[in-house]
Amino acid sequence: VSAQRILALSGALYYGESGLDLVIPALLDESAQVMWAAYSLLRTRTETKVKIALQEFNPYQFFECLCTFEGHSDCVSSVAIAPDGETIVSGSGDMNIKVWNILTGKCRGTFEGHLASVDSVAIAPDGKTFVSASRDNNFCGRGGLKSINVWDILTGKCQRSLQILGIFPDGKTLIHGRQYKTIKALDIETRECLRMVNKFLWDVYFVAIAPNDQTIVSSNDDNILKVWDIEAGKWKGSLQGHSRRVYSLAIALDGRTIVSGSKDNTIKVWDLVTCECKGTLEGHSDYVLCIAIATDGKTIVSGSKDNTIKVWDLETCECRGTLEGHLNAVSSVAITPDGRTIVSGSYDNTIKVWGIR
Repeated sequence: VSAQRILALSGALYYGESGLDLVIPALLDESAQVMWAAYSLLRTRTETKVKIALQEFNPYQFFECLCTFEGHSDCVSSVAIAPDGETIVSGSGDMNIKVWNILTGKCRGTFEGHLASVDSVAIAPDGKTFVSASRDNNFCGRGGLKSINVWDILTGKCQRSLQILGIFPDGKTLIHGRQYKTIKALDIETRECLRMVNKFLWDVYFVAIAPNDQTIVSSNDDNILKVWDIEAGKWKGSLQGHSRRVYSLAIALDGRTIVSGSKDNTIKVWDLVTCECKGTLEGHSDYVLCIAIATDGKTIVSGSKDNTIKVWDLETCECRGTLEGHLNAVSSVAITPDGRTIVSGSYDNTIKVWGIR
């Protein structure tokens, strides 16, 4: 029974080297669940024989589409996974937001309120609140800003409306941009401007926020990523290398590594301290529209206009697997905290959940 063997593996590591000698062969077990359990136990180990075994093991080769969620009547622009790993929030071109249970596939609720496409959603670290950004202009004024609603994930009640590009890891601060070519940090409760950067030649389209709450990376139409100290409001450096517009950004939990997906069909890995490109990932045949980094800091997931999802090794820049099934461009990807499940949203109006059966 797989469940019993997985339990036995968990206890084996208490027995030192002999325990490792039991877990490593489980990477070749006939059960994909047992193989993943062994992989999860070993992936943070530093022993030489473990590293060698993991070099030859690719868990993502066993990933397949577990289920498809249908309910949106237009493209799924954004998906986010709550810290509990069981709740999905999706935003769509149909102007609605839906909350799903990842285990049952059931829609827990549909939230209405935006007057245009919901382009992005983000869930606060406490898992109780999420934010949704739309192209409606209720609170935008001039400059084409997105507006945002802040929601209670359980009741579906809209708590307040703001303007946004991103949410800080503290769950209390928003990044607001585009209008007047500025980036502002706002208090989510009071809407008070806490900090501001105002040195752009073009409107700001995407931002990524480092875990330290002090560093942000922005992109706009000049194909160059800019690194900012948001606390001091100062420019720290530029990341140059993409030949076309950058569509997506993600920063790893180490606060030093950032990945960017571009209209030039590539993904680049950058060092935020040195502002150097550490590697270029090539494999998609069309625009890279979305990127996510797993919490282990070793895995990248990307979605593309070529309708595929690719899983990459962040250290080697090698593609570990390609997931096919969407009938249109993949507009958003997310990974559960344990790395066992990938969720994707597409212009085919569906959400797909990928993993090991």
